[in-house]
Amino acid sequence: MKKNIIIIGAGPNLSWGVAEKFAAHNFNIGLISRSEVKLKSQVENLKSMGIQAMYARADAYHTGELEMAISKLASELGSVDVLFYNAAAMKYKNIIEEETEDLVNDFKITVANAFHAVKTVYQQLKEANGAVLITGGGLAIHPNPKVGSLSLGKAALRNLSFQLHDVLRSEEIYVGTLTVNNAIQPDSDTHSPRILANKFWNMYLERAVKEIQY
Repeated sequence: MKKNIIIIGAGPNLSWGVAEKFAAHNFNIGLISRSEVKLKSQVENLKSMGIQAMYARADAYHTGELEMAISKLASELGSVDVLFYNAAAMKYKNIIEEETEDLVNDFKITVANAFHAVKTVYQQLKEANGAVLITGGGLAIHPNPKVGSLSLGKAALRNLSFQLHDVLRSEEIYVGTLTVNNAIQPDSDTHSPRILANKFWNMYLERAVKEIQY
């Protein structure tokens, strides 16, 4: 029987690698991102490879919009076995130049709505003994003021992931974060989307550690 994964923050790099990896292991794919044009293209590419795929457009900043997209895909897929959260507020801005409201808005994308996504499919994950996989970053441990808001967000996201791991494991829901300590490049010998997707797949299979740093 096929399983299902919902990918939030779908794009051409890491999330595409994750989609391909899980699809190769008999998963149906549900994609969520802001760009309907790109989503359509990605779904068409997956379908051309014989993969059952669908999408729902949503901006990870808008909580209600994101919840509706997740619920739509969960309903169409029939169940949710894995939730992959890859959305983040990406920008290059020195921390001292930030505005308070912008920090709050960025936190919502990177952290708060990751939490909301988990809450949205909590029951489905519980029924499936499912998993939550989260894209972390080395900025959580080694903050860079040139990307101050993202550094704050990744630190908080790591904290959230650890808490969810501890709370949800008693309900047979696995939560793990892959803390990526280098730039993700398609041709990288160490940090290509394919290599990192393999890391996520192994985390999903083993369901043991709350974090892998790589």
